[in-house]
Amino acid sequence: MRLLTNILNNILAGICCIILAVMVFCVSWQVIARFIFNAPSSVLDEFTQILFMWMILLGGVYTAGLKKHLAIDLLAQKLSLNAALLLDSFIQLVITLFALIFMVYGGDIVVAKAMHVSQMSPVLKWPMDKVYWVMTISGIILVYYTIINILDNYHKRLSH
Repeated sequence: MRLLTNILNNILAGICCIILAVMVFCVSWQVIARFIFNAPSSVLDEFTQILFMWMILLGGVYTAGLKKHLAIDLLAQKLSLNAALLLDSFIQLVITLFALIFMVYGGDIVVAKAMHVSQMSPVLKWPMDKVYWVMTISGIILVYYTIINILDNYHKRLSH
């Protein structure tokens, strides 16, 4: 499980870095095109919006998988180890329910509706069901991370 989690972390980190680099290039080119050439690109604008959506979802899942949520960490410092682990497990369970209901189930509905009506992105002419798949995939990865985190909390409680 640790190996799979580490591989998944590396893949998500790599994807997020690539998306960020491409976004920086696109936005920089848009600024140059708009203010120097007075000819902004609507293609780059739409492409950057899609990349931003992917970055938010995949980056959020990656952050949750690393358990880098500051508010929960600050609250847990005030509690005993067992109470902090129970609180974290409860929060992980809430995150799991959110991911299953809104990201996996809801994402699947959005993908199905976009596919049913053959929705295309206005400028790029990409099928939007392919663009929206990132929501369902992110939800599945988030559920995996939360299950691993709950199991880790359980093992830590047993060892203390």
